[in-house]
Amino acid sequence: MRCVIDTSTLISLAKIHVLDLILKLDLKVIVPSEIYSEAVLRGSEKGYLDADLIKHFINVHSIMVVEVKTSSIAAARRLTNKALAKGDENVIALAMKEEVKTILTDDDGLGKIAHSLGYSVKASPDLLLDGFRKKALSGAEFESYIRGLVIENRLNSVVAELYMMEGKQYVKD
Repeated sequence: MRCVIDTSTLISLAKIHVLDLILKLDLKVIVPSEIYSEAVLRGSEKGYLDADLIKHFINVHSIMVVEVKTSSIAAARRLTNKALAKGDENVIALAMKEEVKTILTDDDGLGKIAHSLGYSVKASPDLLLDGFRKKALSGAEFESYIRGLVIENRLNSVVAELYMMEGKQYVKD
Protein backbone atom coordinates (compact mmCIF):
# COMPACT_ATOMS: atom_id res chain seq x y z
CA MET A 1 0.00 0.00 0.00
CA ARG A 2 1.36 3.42 -0.98
CA CYS A 3 1.17 6.06 1.73
CA VAL A 4 2.73 9.32 2.86
CA ILE A 5 4.43 9.36 6.25
CA ASP A 6 5.05 12.31 8.54
CA THR A 7 7.76 13.16 11.06
CA SER A 8 5.89 12.04 14.17
CA THR A 9 5.43 8.50 12.89
CA LEU A 10 9.02 8.15 11.72
CA ILE A 11 10.29 9.35 15.09
CA SER A 12 7.90 7.12 17.07
CA LEU A 13 8.88 4.00 15.13
CA ALA A 14 12.58 4.88 15.38
CA LYS A 15 12.41 5.48 19.13
CA ILE A 16 11.09 1.95 19.70
CA HIS A 17 13.43 0.47 17.05
CA VAL A 18 10.72 -0.89 14.77
CA LEU A 19 11.08 1.08 11.52
CA ASP A 20 11.41 -2.27 9.75
CA LEU A 21 7.72 -2.87 10.46
CA ILE A 22 7.08 -0.60 7.48
CA LEU A 23 8.72 -3.24 5.29
CA LYS A 24 7.03 -6.17 7.03
CA LEU A 25 3.64 -4.57 6.37
CA ASP A 26 4.61 -4.02 2.72
CA LEU A 27 3.99 -0.28 3.00
CA LYS A 28 5.40 1.80 0.17
CA VAL A 29 6.02 4.99 2.11
CA ILE A 30 6.75 8.29 0.45
CA VAL A 31 8.51 10.92 2.54
CA PRO A 32 8.12 14.60 1.73
CA SER A 33 11.56 16.27 1.68
CA GLU A 34 10.37 18.69 4.38
CA ILE A 35 9.64 15.70 6.63
CA TYR A 36 13.09 14.29 5.88
CA SER A 37 14.59 17.66 6.83
CA GLU A 38 12.62 17.74 10.10
CA ALA A 39 13.29 14.14 11.13
CA VAL A 40 16.82 13.66 9.84
CA LEU A 41 18.67 16.90 9.16
CA ARG A 42 17.35 19.01 12.03
CA GLY A 43 17.22 15.95 14.27
CA SER A 44 20.90 15.22 13.60
CA GLU A 45 21.80 18.86 14.25
CA LYS A 46 20.17 18.54 17.67
CA GLY A 47 21.93 15.24 18.35
CA TYR A 48 18.84 13.00 18.35
CA LEU A 49 19.84 9.36 17.88
CA ASP A 50 16.54 8.53 16.19
CA ALA A 51 17.53 10.89 13.35
CA ASP A 52 20.44 8.60 12.47
CA LEU A 53 18.19 5.53 12.61
CA ILE A 54 15.67 7.18 10.26
CA LYS A 55 18.40 8.30 7.85
CA HIS A 56 19.90 4.80 7.77
CA PHE A 57 16.49 3.20 7.23
CA ILE A 58 15.60 5.56 4.37
CA ASN A 59 18.99 5.12 2.68
CA VAL A 60 19.31 1.34 3.06
CA HIS A 61 15.77 0.62 1.92
CA SER A 62 15.66 3.24 -0.84
CA ILE A 63 12.61 4.95 0.63
CA MET A 64 11.36 7.61 -1.77
CA VAL A 65 11.97 11.19 -0.56
CA VAL A 66 10.06 13.67 -2.72
CA GLU A 67 10.37 17.43 -3.04
CA VAL A 68 6.89 18.93 -2.88
CA LYS A 69 6.31 21.70 -5.40
CA THR A 70 5.00 25.09 -4.33
CA SER A 71 1.97 24.65 -6.60
CA SER A 72 1.05 21.42 -4.77
CA ILE A 73 1.38 23.16 -1.40
CA ALA A 74 -0.82 26.01 -2.65
CA ALA A 75 -3.45 23.48 -3.75
CA ALA A 76 -3.36 21.84 -0.30
CA ARG A 77 -3.76 25.24 1.36
CA ARG A 78 -6.80 26.01 -0.79
CA LEU A 79 -8.34 22.63 -0.06
CA THR A 80 -7.83 22.76 3.72
CA ASN A 81 -8.57 26.48 3.99
CA LYS A 82 -6.32 26.49 7.08
CA ALA A 83 -2.88 27.62 8.06
CA LEU A 84 -0.93 24.40 8.61
CA ALA A 85 2.55 23.71 9.87
CA LYS A 86 5.04 23.43 7.02
CA GLY A 87 5.48 19.67 7.46
CA ASP A 88 1.73 19.06 7.64
CA GLU A 89 1.00 20.98 4.46
CA ASN A 90 3.77 19.06 2.70
CA VAL A 91 2.25 15.74 3.81
CA ILE A 92 -1.23 16.73 2.57
CA ALA A 93 0.14 18.18 -0.67
CA LEU A 94 2.18 15.07 -1.45
CA ALA A 95 -0.73 12.77 -0.61
CA MET A 96 -2.87 14.74 -3.06
CA LYS A 97 -0.22 14.75 -5.78
CA GLU A 98 0.64 11.05 -5.44
CA GLU A 99 -3.05 10.11 -5.07
CA VAL A 100 -2.40 7.91 -2.04
CA LYS A 101 -5.27 6.79 0.14
CA THR A 102 -3.44 6.60 3.48
CA ILE A 103 -1.44 9.03 5.59
CA LEU A 104 0.71 7.75 8.44
CA THR A 105 0.76 10.26 11.28
CA ASP A 106 0.84 10.36 15.06
CA ASP A 107 -0.12 14.04 14.96
CA ASP A 108 -3.77 14.37 16.03
CA GLY A 109 -4.28 17.67 14.22
CA LEU A 110 -2.87 16.42 10.93
CA GLY A 111 -4.80 13.18 11.36
CA LYS A 112 -8.11 15.01 11.78
CA ILE A 113 -7.48 17.18 8.73
CA ALA A 114 -6.39 14.20 6.63
CA HIS A 115 -9.44 12.22 7.73
CA SER A 116 -11.75 15.13 6.87
CA LEU A 117 -10.21 15.13 3.39
CA GLY A 118 -11.07 11.46 2.95
CA TYR A 119 -7.72 9.87 3.72
CA SER A 120 -7.34 6.76 5.80
CA VAL A 121 -5.14 7.71 8.77
CA LYS A 122 -2.91 5.32 10.67
CA ALA A 123 -0.78 6.13 13.70
CA SER A 124 2.16 4.14 15.06
CA PRO A 125 -0.02 2.02 17.38
CA ASP A 126 -2.28 1.18 14.42
CA LEU A 127 0.78 -0.05 12.52
CA LEU A 128 1.81 -2.15 15.51
CA LEU A 129 -1.68 -3.62 15.72
CA ASP A 130 -1.60 -4.36 11.97
CA GLY A 131 1.77 -6.04 12.46
CA PHE A 132 0.36 -8.20 15.24
CA ARG A 133 -2.77 -9.08 13.24
CA LYS A 134 -0.67 -10.06 10.23
CA LYS A 135 1.73 -12.07 12.41
CA ALA A 136 4.68 -9.79 11.64
CA LEU A 137 4.88 -9.22 15.41
CA SER A 138 4.27 -11.63 18.27
CA GLY A 139 1.90 -10.71 21.07
CA ALA A 140 4.84 -10.04 23.36
CA GLU A 141 6.50 -7.80 20.78
CA PHE A 142 3.26 -5.92 20.18
CA GLU A 143 2.81 -5.23 23.90
CA SER A 144 6.46 -4.33 24.34
CA TYR A 145 6.37 -1.83 21.47
CA ILE A 146 3.11 -0.27 22.70
CA ARG A 147 4.68 0.13 26.15
CA GLY A 148 7.77 1.55 24.47
CA LEU A 149 5.65 4.29 22.89
CA VAL A 150 4.34 5.17 26.35
CA ILE A 151 7.84 5.19 27.87
CA GLU A 152 9.06 7.44 25.05
CA ASN A 153 6.10 9.81 25.65
CA ARG A 154 4.75 9.08 22.17
CA LEU A 155 1.46 7.56 23.38
CA ASN A 156 -0.88 8.20 26.30
CA SER A 157 -1.06 5.26 28.74
CA VAL A 158 -4.88 5.15 28.60
CA VAL A 159 -4.81 4.93 24.81
CA ALA A 160 -2.07 2.29 25.05
CA GLU A 161 -4.35 0.14 27.23
CA LEU A 162 -7.11 0.42 24.63
CA TYR A 163 -4.73 -0.85 21.96
CA MET A 164 -3.63 -3.69 24.26
CA MET A 165 -7.28 -4.66 24.79
CA GLU A 166 -7.89 -4.60 21.05
CA GLY A 167 -4.77 -6.69 20.49
CA LYS A 168 -6.07 -9.36 22.87
CA GLN A 169 -8.92 -9.98 20.42
CA TYR A 170 -6.37 -11.48 18.02
CA VAL A 171 -4.90 -13.95 20.49
CA LYS A 172 -6.03 -17.52 19.89
CA ASP A 173 -7.05 -19.42 23.03
